[in-house]
Amino acid sequence: MSDVEETLERIKTKPGVIGYVICNAEGTVLRRFPTMTPEQAESYLVAMRRLAAKAGGVVRDMNPRDNLEYLRIRCKKQEVVVARDEEFLVIVIQRWTPAEQA
Repeated sequence: MSDVEETLERIKTKPGVIGYVICNAEGTVLRRFPTMTPEQAESYLVAMRRLAAKAGGVVRDMNPRDNLEYLRIRCKKQEVVVARDEEFLVIVIQRWTPAEQA
């Protein structure tokens, strides 16, 4: 099993993970979570690719020598983590519940 396959297997078995999408720089979905439909994967890809590009522009505006590598978005019921580099975009979707308040 390759390093990529091992990593995907680890991500799939993490508690709370409900999806992932991996795409190349051209925006082609290379891998997706087994229970995700192609339409769901494409929807996440389009939205997160656009958001990551805009956030990356903001980071470069603040410091031209810096790049956006990770983006984390927390909503009411889920959290989306986006990791990007020049070749790939990795999107992981997980359930999120707030911690119990003491």
